[in-house]
Amino acid sequence: MRVLLGIHHPLDPNMGAPGVTLALGQALAAQGCQVDFFSYDDAYPGLRHHTTLHELRFPWKLTAHLLRAAERYDVLDITTGDAWPWMRLGRPGARARHALVTRSHGLEHTFSERLRADARAGLLTLSWKYPLYHGGYRLWEVRQSLLRADHAVLLNTQDAAYVTERLGVPAHQLSVIPHGLDAAFHDLPPPAPGAPGAPLRVACVGSWLALKGRAEMVDAATRLQAEGVSFTLTLYGTGNPEAEVLAAFPAGARERVRVVPRYERAELPRLLRDEEVLFFPSHSEGFGMALVESMASGLVPVSTPVGVAPQVVRDGQTGRLVPMGDVDAQVAALRSLAEDRARLLVLRGAAQAAVKDMTWRDIAARTLRLYEQLLRSPRTV
Repeated sequence: MRVLLGIHHPLDPNMGAPGVTLALGQALAAQGCQVDFFSYDDAYPGLRHHTTLHELRFPWKLTAHLLRAAERYDVLDITTGDAWPWMRLGRPGARARHALVTRSHGLEHTFSERLRADARAGLLTLSWKYPLYHGGYRLWEVRQSLLRADHAVLLNTQDAAYVTERLGVPAHQLSVIPHGLDAAFHDLPPPAPGAPGAPLRVACVGSWLALKGRAEMVDAATRLQAEGVSFTLTLYGTGNPEAEVLAAFPAGARERVRVVPRYERAELPRLLRDEEVLFFPSHSEGFGMALVESMASGLVPVSTPVGVAPQVVRDGQTGRLVPMGDVDAQVAALRSLAEDRARLLVLRGAAQAAVKDMTWRDIAARTLRLYEQLLRSPRTV
């Protein structure tokens, strides 16, 4: 089977959606597929920095490519919002029997609603330009892709429900298929107990953004320090300079905080080896790769119910689910883990076990079965 994976990003293995696209392609190739990619690297060769104008033009760049190349492929698996012009033209050049899948790396509509809610709450400021493209035209493009594709793949059940209930896509044209874990996160050693009397070792993994729960990170650390809880907090992958991040914390809490602005994804298991808890107060996630990678590394999550969290974090069994923005509940969950180290160790082991089967081999097998089913369908003849 010959497959084209299309994505509106450069193919960087250390970026979220591009990294998982490369991993899926490699896993499909291991299943016997012939896989090609079309990304910003092909649409804008040699260009390292991209703007909204490049995003706006990409669906038409992809359309031009498909006019020349669509006949080579059995399956075209393209990110939402990008293949709609070619579909609207009637899929010129496609094989008589083919399947077009549109793949979401996090539904833009739910992300936009969360962004607007945070803006109304004063947590962030949206540019006046936002409704013109990302909060307007791009949402229309995504809906067009979802309505016109043979099938849509989404990352979580919340996005699937939104697409059915709010965007009018029939449920039988949707599948929820999560991401897999890279090989670096397979077969990691089981969690080891911390030293008696040692601080609770807490990690946050993700960008230093309001949408990732930046304010809650600061408030929780401040509260824990004021309540006399012994802890350390390390922020991985902030993307911002250490001094800028540390300046957001009051002096007392700041002494307990360490910042790692960037890391290579393959290094994360080593970096998390000495951590115990993942604090994940995010307001919006398409999936939450940092969550499952941290669980695979033996960290127990204290997470908001975003992305894949409701599927893998069973409250009180594989971690703690806490309401979004509820610092009282988040601090209480962290404090309870600091006070009961035996239970902490049990939850860490359960968290690791909950995600151990999320391999790219399994995800590729599920994806290939979907492709085969679509190619047998009369709709793709």
